[in-house]
Amino acid sequence: MKKWKVWAYRAALGMIPCPEKKAQCSGDVPPEVIDILHRHHTVDGAVAIFDGKGVTGLCLYGDVQRETFYRTASISKHITAMAAWRLHEAGMIDLDADADAYLPCSLRHPVAPDVLITLRRLLSHTAGIHDGKTYLEACARPAKLSDVMRGDSHTAAFGGFEYSNLGAGIAACVLEGMLGKSFEEIMREAVFGPLRVTASFYPQTLAGDIANAYRVLPPSKKPTLDAAARQKRPLPENKPDPERHYLLSQGNLYISVPDLAKLGAELMRERYAPMRRHLADFGARDEHLSMGLSTFIVHDILPQTVYGHQGLAYGAMHGLFYDPAAQKGFALLTSGCSEARLGVLSDVNIALMRLILDGNRT
Repeated sequence: MKKWKVWAYRAALGMIPCPEKKAQCSGDVPPEVIDILHRHHTVDGAVAIFDGKGVTGLCLYGDVQRETFYRTASISKHITAMAAWRLHEAGMIDLDADADAYLPCSLRHPVAPDVLITLRRLLSHTAGIHDGKTYLEACARPAKLSDVMRGDSHTAAFGGFEYSNLGAGIAACVLEGMLGKSFEEIMREAVFGPLRVTASFYPQTLAGDIANAYRVLPPSKKPTLDAAARQKRPLPENKPDPERHYLLSQGNLYISVPDLAKLGAELMRERYAPMRRHLADFGARDEHLSMGLSTFIVHDILPQTVYGHQGLAYGAMHGLFYDPAAQKGFALLTSGCSEARLGVLSDVNIALMRLILDGNRT
C-alpha cells in the first residue's frame, strides 16, 4: 500500500466497532497475543507458537476450532518450496533443470531466450514471469498454461525480481512433469505423509470445519471466500495436468494452525538452510524483505533475521515466521484481519514478530 492509503485505511479501521471475542489460549502464549488479534480486527483466527520439537502454545480467537482448516494463500508457496527442496535433496528432481523440458510450452523470456527458466527461478520470483491481464483472467476463467504464456505473462525486462503468483503456480506443473504424478500426490508423498499433517490443495478432500474469509474493510457479512461453495466444486482427477495445475501451489493450500506450526518447526532444521539463502531483493516494494527459495528473509525489523512467508487473500491475513537460531516461531491463520501494511509485511504479522520473536525480549 502507498503511505497515504495505509494511513487512510488505518483511520477508517479505527472507526469500525471491534467487539470483544472469546479466546482460548494454552501453553506458551503471551497474553498480548489476544490484544493484537483484537486490535487488528481479527474476525476469527488462531496463533500457534512452536519450537524445534513442535507446538508449545495455541490461541483460538473467536468462533474457531483447533482443527479448523484455512486457505493459507501465499504460505502455499513456502510449503511448495519445502517439498521441492526435500525432493531435490533426495535426488528425485533438479532445481536447476530446464523447466521447458517438463511443460507443454516454453517459459523462456523473449529478450533472453537462451537463459534457462528453472524451479529455482520460479520459486525465487526471478523467472521474468508477470501476473498480467491474461493470468488474472485465467484465475476467473481457467485457461491452458500454453495460452496464458502466449499472453502478457513476461516482464518487460529480464533479470530482476518480480513477485509472481503465476510463476509460483507453474512450479506445480514443473514438478508434475518431472515426477509424472499429480501435484497433490507429490505434496502428500514429499511433505504431508512423512510429517504426519492433514493438508490438501483441494478442500473437497478435507473432512471438518473450513474457514470462510471476510474483508474487514469495507465490512461485510458475506464471505469473500465461501468455503462450502469451494467444497462443492467437482474434484479433478488425481493425475498430472501441467496445462491446468498452475492455480494450486501459488495459494491453494488448506491446513490447520497446529499442523502449519508443525511444518514451521520442521523448517527450522539445518537441512532447510539452503532455502533461507538470499536469491533476490524485494527492492523498493519492501526494504525489510529479501527472497530465498519461496522464503521471506526479514531483516531490520527485529534485532535478528527471521524467515518464513506471509499470506493474504480475500481479506484473510496469515503468517508463518520463525527464527532458526533461537528455535522459535509462530503460525497465524485468520478468516479476516486488518490488511494494513507499509510495503509487504502486514501490521499484524509485524506485531506478532515483535512480541514472540524479538531477540531482545526475555
